[in-house]
Amino acid sequence: MPFQALFDPSPSRRCDWLDLIRGWAVIVMIEVHCVNVWLHHGMIPDWLHYINGLVAPSFILAAGYSLALSTFRPDGTLRPFAPTAKRLGFILACAYLLHAPGFTFAECTFLTTAQRWREFFKIDVLQCIVYSLLILQALARIIRRPMVYAGVAFTAALAVAWAAPHLWRPGVADGLWMPVRGLFNGNTDRGVTALFPLFPWFAFAAFGSVLGVLYRHFRVLDVGGRARWSEGRWLVVLAVAGVLFLAWGTWQSPSWLWNGPWSEVEMGRLHNTTLPSVVQRMGMVCLLGAFLGWFEAVRGRWPGTNVVMAASRESLLLYMLHLNLIFGFLLADPIKARTGWDWYALGWAGTLTLTVVIIGLNLAAGVAWQNIRTNPVRTWKIQRTALYALGIWFIAGGWITFHHFRRSPELAVEPYPFLNSARIRKGLPPTSDGLSHDPMEGIREKARLHGKLTAEEKRLLELHRD
Repeated sequence: MPFQALFDPSPSRRCDWLDLIRGWAVIVMIEVHCVNVWLHHGMIPDWLHYINGLVAPSFILAAGYSLALSTFRPDGTLRPFAPTAKRLGFILACAYLLHAPGFTFAECTFLTTAQRWREFFKIDVLQCIVYSLLILQALARIIRRPMVYAGVAFTAALAVAWAAPHLWRPGVADGLWMPVRGLFNGNTDRGVTALFPLFPWFAFAAFGSVLGVLYRHFRVLDVGGRARWSEGRWLVVLAVAGVLFLAWGTWQSPSWLWNGPWSEVEMGRLHNTTLPSVVQRMGMVCLLGAFLGWFEAVRGRWPGTNVVMAASRESLLLYMLHLNLIFGFLLADPIKARTGWDWYALGWAGTLTLTVVIIGLNLAAGVAWQNIRTNPVRTWKIQRTALYALGIWFIAGGWITFHHFRRSPELAVEPYPFLNSARIRKGLPPTSDGLSHDPMEGIREKARLHGKLTAEEKRLLELHRD
């Protein structure tokens, strides 16, 4: 957006600052997962924790914002629900596929456990977004008046954030089926924890929807050939609102829980679920959005593709791609055994190197796919080929891993049902769960396969050889 456009009262056709928020959220999200996976315990500074904690609020708020703009037409009528339902259904399918025991027949049978199937029902950020948007869609279609809807959505955001700590107390929703219980709180049930329950995360979607309605009113609607506000004025108001939210949330956060019926242990755990914490993060996202909007206007035109915008518009692709790259490939046991890139195994240099490489690969994929999508025929051919490849992979994939653990059951970290038979075949005593309970078994086997040993593993190996 040129700088002069900030003061142009013409109705808006695209919300650049929201695209930038979503794009940067994708990039930082990849950094979050890389750092949380590979960096040594205790090395993440508090300021980085705080920045990383803004990723999910930004994503969810942006989803609610887009819903308001895409649901209410400029003439006040509602767009048909069917295209939205199709899109949300696809996102929900992707969300649960990411939690499936695997993408292959072998992983869903021989290489699975009861715990993996419990994880299938975990409420993660995509599930939270879809269920939140379905609730907001229902409200919009019941109320049908944008400004009234915004008032109801704002009230719902405050109510959900206020109620969240009460619903996170031990025992609440216990006994409910996991997919339902996980909508209420993040309490662990049989080893499964809902990462993004609707309480309090729905509040970000609802508040984003309020912002979307206001943006529609002040920047999209045509009033005599002009919008009510210019983009620059909108960004100033957004920044002021962000400062007020941030100030109130920061002021109230330390004392909010002390007035409730919570113990000191509970207070540390519930901090991010409180109304002030939610409002504080809403304010920070508003401030970041205003800053990015102004920065995009003043920076001028840089050469080449805007990779942040590409990441925003291909956010679902990058979300799926980087998770499969990190958790499906780089953390696969054969890869870990040969590289040493295990959980919490690297310092800053190694972690940042992997982070930069993975971000670069994902951004390149986003830009490439955006270019491909300009040709619908070519896009469909690639999608069809990918579906065929996935079908072949479902049948043929996973058997190398199965063979690896049949040959080296000592290296397994999950209780696959075939491990004890593999141990007996190898002359090892069976165990209660099939896993090795002798650390030296795994070290010897890793050394036999020429895997990368840690310094401590090398010391233990030498000690036992002596």
